[in-house]
Amino acid sequence: MSYKRTEPKELTFEQAKDKALRLLEYRAHSERELTDKLKKAGAKEYDIEEILDFCRNYGFVDDKKYALAKARDLKNLKKYGIKRIKAELYSKGIGAEYIEEAVAELDDDETDILLPLVRKRLGGDFDRKNIDKCIRYFLYRGYGFGDIKSCIENIKTEYGE
Repeated sequence: MSYKRTEPKELTFEQAKDKALRLLEYRAHSERELTDKLKKAGAKEYDIEEILDFCRNYGFVDDKKYALAKARDLKNLKKYGIKRIKAELYSKGIGAEYIEEAVAELDDDETDILLPLVRKRLGGDFDRKNIDKCIRYFLYRGYGFGDIKSCIENIKTEYGE
């Protein structure tokens, strides 16, 4: 059985506007996210611009507020480091100036969050393989190598290693 991929039908302006408002009803979107979703749904380019203007005027889409909220959520809920937060915001289409503002709003000291996470991850096992695995894990999560190493050293001294 073969499936044919059908192109999305073109949406009228009102249909595209309704689609945008439905998307924004569930969660905030960056301008690029909303644009991409509307294009995929079949909205015309000039309609998308008009819809974005409408959404900006009513405050439904604001990349600056979105970046601040998303950065806070990524730090507090997902426990990501600054590098990973920047990468996530960039992937959502946020401009560099808004990314820097959002990251500046966050607390700079990552070791307060990182230390208990590393302690839990290591679980008292200071074997080389486990330490390397822990370092890779937290590098992926966006933390700096120096911060990770200092946390591991602090934990080692607590355990008397």
